[in-house]
Amino acid sequence: MSGARPEVGDLVIAVTTDTKWVCTDIAGAKTRRPVWLLRPLYGAVGREHLRVDRDDILSYSVVARRGEWTHP
Repeated sequence: MSGARPEVGDLVIAVTTDTKWVCTDIAGAKTRRPVWLLRPLYGAVGREHLRVDRDDILSYSVVARRGEWTHP
């Protein structure tokens, strides 16, 4: 699914670090400058979300769409 922008609930992987993230929200989804909110697949529940803007989201590949994956 390379090149596809993530939607809420999608599992993504950071291309440069090979870490997995879950898209939890898209702030300003209907604007010209949306921001994707990602939380780590593994790690502390209270860990802060990662905010990724439209230009940088291309460095994250969608691994699985919402409903196609389960948390290990």
